[in-house]
Amino acid sequence: MDIYTIDDASAGAVAQLMAAIKPDWWDYQGAASQLREETLLARLVGWYLGEDPEHPKGWLLCAEFPGYKYLSIENLGYDANGVFVMEEPLEPLLRRAEAHAREKGLRNIKYVIGSTGMSCHGRPLRDYAGELADLRSLGRAHYDFFYGQGFRPAGFLPNCYGENYHGIIMIKSL
Repeated sequence: MDIYTIDDASAGAVAQLMAAIKPDWWDYQGAASQLREETLLARLVGWYLGEDPEHPKGWLLCAEFPGYKYLSIENLGYDANGVFVMEEPLEPLLRRAEAHAREKGLRNIKYVIGSTGMSCHGRPLRDYAGELADLRSLGRAHYDFFYGQGFRPAGFLPNCYGENYHGIIMIKSL
């Protein structure tokens, strides 16, 4: 597969993929807005995989934060024959994002994953440093994949996905 840039011409096809493969997260309008809206604080940049430009199979959307010298992975996904996945098929896009970050002089890549399948899930967080030191994957393939790619847990966003459903901030130093 080849990698293509998400731009005004291709954003509609990627938004359609996002809404089709994970409709509980995005409808078409919400996906299209997220792919193209930029703020003064961050610049959106993204890439997608496909056999050709008109048929995306997976995407990775990031936000550049040049003031903080990091690239943030905002969302990603891959259509594995109708199944939404966020691991191995996206590795080429992760490598592309890392190369982009290095080209821009950025020093870190950040990604926030949910606590499902992790030792901290389903209960209040107490001592964050202790929780971080004791954090374990309970067979969470997504966490294990990103850990294998060099991302390390660096903190929490408590209850960000619901009560006792935490965000785990993962950082990869470049």
